[in-house]
Amino acid sequence: MSNILNFKSFLNFLGRNKGYTAIDLFGLSVSLMFVILIATYVVGELSTDRFHEKGDRIYALTNGESTGSAYQIGYRLEERYPEIEKSCHVLARAFYLPVQSGEHKLNAGLMLVDTTFFDFFNFPLIRGNRDQAFAARNYAVISESFANKIFGNEDPMGKTIRVNDELTVVVNGVLKDIRHSVIPNEDIMCRIDNIRAVGQNMFDDYNSAGSVNVFVMKREGADLASKSDDIRDWFKTFFWIYERDLSTVVEFVPLKQLYFWNHTYSPGIERGNRQFVIILLSVGLLILLFAIINYINLTVAQTGFRAKEMATRRLLGSSRKELFSRLIIESTLLTAISFCIGLFLAFLFAPYAGDLVQKQIYPSEMITPLNGIIVILLIAFIGFIAGLLPAIVISNAKPIEVVRGTFRKQTKMVFSKFFIIFQNIITICLIAASITMFLQVKHLVKAPLGYNSENIIDISGEALSNRQTCFTLVNELEQLASVKRVGVAEGTPFNMGMNFTGRFDDKNISFQEFSGDKNYWDMLGFEILRDNNVAETVKYYLSQETMRVQELPEDVMAYKYRGWKDVTVAGIVRDFQLNNILMDKQPTILMLYTNREDLHPRNVLVEVKGDPFAARKEVAAVFEKLTGLEFTGRFIDEQIELSFADQERTLKIVSIFALIAILISLLGLLAMSTYFIQQRSSEIAVRKVFGSTNVQVLVRLVKAFLTYVGIAFIISVPVIWYFMNGWLSEYSYRIVLSPWIYAASGLFCLLVSFVTVFLQSYLAAISNPVESIKDN
Repeated sequence: MSNILNFKSFLNFLGRNKGYTAIDLFGLSVSLMFVILIATYVVGELSTDRFHEKGDRIYALTNGESTGSAYQIGYRLEERYPEIEKSCHVLARAFYLPVQSGEHKLNAGLMLVDTTFFDFFNFPLIRGNRDQAFAARNYAVISESFANKIFGNEDPMGKTIRVNDELTVVVNGVLKDIRHSVIPNEDIMCRIDNIRAVGQNMFDDYNSAGSVNVFVMKREGADLASKSDDIRDWFKTFFWIYERDLSTVVEFVPLKQLYFWNHTYSPGIERGNRQFVIILLSVGLLILLFAIINYINLTVAQTGFRAKEMATRRLLGSSRKELFSRLIIESTLLTAISFCIGLFLAFLFAPYAGDLVQKQIYPSEMITPLNGIIVILLIAFIGFIAGLLPAIVISNAKPIEVVRGTFRKQTKMVFSKFFIIFQNIITICLIAASITMFLQVKHLVKAPLGYNSENIIDISGEALSNRQTCFTLVNELEQLASVKRVGVAEGTPFNMGMNFTGRFDDKNISFQEFSGDKNYWDMLGFEILRDNNVAETVKYYLSQETMRVQELPEDVMAYKYRGWKDVTVAGIVRDFQLNNILMDKQPTILMLYTNREDLHPRNVLVEVKGDPFAARKEVAAVFEKLTGLEFTGRFIDEQIELSFADQERTLKIVSIFALIAILISLLGLLAMSTYFIQQRSSEIAVRKVFGSTNVQVLVRLVKAFLTYVGIAFIISVPVIWYFMNGWLSEYSYRIVLSPWIYAASGLFCLLVSFVTVFLQSYLAAISNPVESIKDN
């Protein structure tokens, strides 16, 4: 009964001090919301592919830098090496095709896999039998989300989906959307022996090496790693990328390590960012630490009020130990309430957090008995840490000092001063990080590319594979008033064109090739440095990088295209940027077609005029009317900006945390300024009695708090320099860490602190000194 009354008195205290309660609950609740969301995301990232029953025996074949290999390589490994029990080829993110079922027509991602797929991976089927999912060559498994999109409430089992003229599949299973795996969640999954129906002859003779991921399952007790050198030597006898020394390493990466494996390029698989996970964890813990510090500061600020209550309890017989325990329990209770609010907020904001990290976040997945125990321990730990200092200060108060009114004067602010400085250090660093990241991202997006990208829409996809449809689309788009010109091409500088590796004088050189008509050249504005004025229907231009790599003379006229075909060099073009500014230079060959009908177009480029957004709508309407498909074209500038999605995502998250840090720091500063002014009320009164003006008193009070910001700024400068220089060093094209970034961060924090403490300091400065002396 006494415990209930104790809690009731604490709740009454919270009710009487609504500002204190609101600030405490806000800080802890919001911080715990972030902790819950971050924990859900991080656990999901760290549990990637940890749920497969045979996961310990599954490996990905790599060349030490990429997982990409070639179709049928796994079968040959399986035949030659008894250490390998079975193999599974996975080709994903390669085909985004228009498909049709009945009256429904839409774009869909197609993934090709071996019949052993469900022997390797334990993804749950909602409908169908795992063993029979790919029993027939035309059987397919579709994702749950795609089934809902194309069939709605209808039973999808047995329904047919037409992919193209050569491939129609029958739905034989519905797969729960794939999550927490390197295997991407594609719409349709069918057997890889249909590969030529969608890829023509691209995959013959181990061609398109690097596009197919090969997974192998080793036998129990086998040592697969010891066979790597032997496999490499064997590959040199028939696998062209090893024959030409383009790849020199064979490495088997365990499935459980693949998500965070440090690979330069791995097509068709999901990749994790360990650095991003660490950033999230670090900043989330900092925000939680902020909230704890805030609680300590607020509680210490209330010591004068709580000390009277505790002194009364001491006089009524309560021991110091009992008072200490009571304060710790109160802190734990407040933490528990904050956690419940934070959990509610986590469920509420999970969709927005998922959009931010580009992964679906489900806090409900964290509701397990083990996590329940962890939460209880976490609440107890946070409650203890947050309540420890206030409990020591208040429980050690002597009743006689409280009665005399000398306790509040004797309570020191050493810890609180340290906490204020610490909060300001973190706040200044986060502000500086946000400014630096913002400037660097904008620097990357606006980097010079060597070609024009403004107001140009890039349309690509399988809808253009039909030449008649493609050129009909071109003709109709050219009739629009909002369209300046339309170009036809095979590849753009951003999407890298066609890759080809040729052999020149016993040296393998990898090229990017681009083909386009005159409009394509004119709208992108490739700069011709030398024009040989050749009169041919297809003109071959070499880039400066091609000239350098192949050590060609400046007056070169004859060239062996791809190492075997003799062509005339039409001229030299200035180097331009492939993909985005972060990619290194590569040799390029550009082909100008004087007759656009000779092209096999993969891209239609549309240069618009006037309002670009209105023009895009008109272009989209024409495309959708002609093809019946959703328009997926994007402005090239938009493509470039989206290529920096990881940097943009990190910027947004750091900025959000900086904002939260500012808010919590502001609230804590507000509480401590109140306490500080209460502590110095007698000193203020005496100074005013002896002639100090209101302005002098105000300046003295504000100056005391701004001094803490100054100390924090001095400490922050080397911290900012160290971490931001380290972050910027990862970019070859980067900004300089300007001194004004430090200054802006410090000044902003100074301004926030000034506004926070000014009002209370002003009220204290103009107060009647007689009243202050009476109160003390």
